[in-house]
Amino acid sequence: MWTRLMDLVVLVAEISRSADRSSVELDKELLSRGYSTDEIEHAVFWFSSRPGQGGVERLRTGSFRVLSDFERMSLSTGAFDYMFRLLNLGIIDGRQFETIVARAIPVGTEKVEVEDVKEIACAVIFDRDAGDADEDVFDHFDAGGAPV
Repeated sequence: MWTRLMDLVVLVAEISRSADRSSVELDKELLSRGYSTDEIEHAVFWFSSRPGQGGVERLRTGSFRVLSDFERMSLSTGAFDYMFRLLNLGIIDGRQFETIVARAIPVGTEKVEVEDVKEIACAVIFDRDAGDADEDVFDHFDAGGAPV
């Protein structure tokens, strides 16, 4: 459920950023991908109501995050690419990026994969503790993502 929510927020950010589409076109695109009207409305509301979302937060020019050797050994390329994508889309800021990295590194002995990062990112973005993972940020959706 958390990864479905993250996927929807990323889609809203990408579609909003990639073209000047009307809300009807955005809804149509997301409905065709299997999201419900309620899910879409909540994701669009969350994304558009974030501070500074009049436009997507841009990365500072001339600088970018490089992984340390330890981070490179701990994070899969896909996991780092996903975090960078969230940062580039303005879904997370630099502080949240570092928080996700810090929480992801101690996950275990295996490399952290994209699905792990999605779950951690949800907890960071929606200000949830790891113990709150079962509490949905949109309380009226069930675990399968369908409206209750």
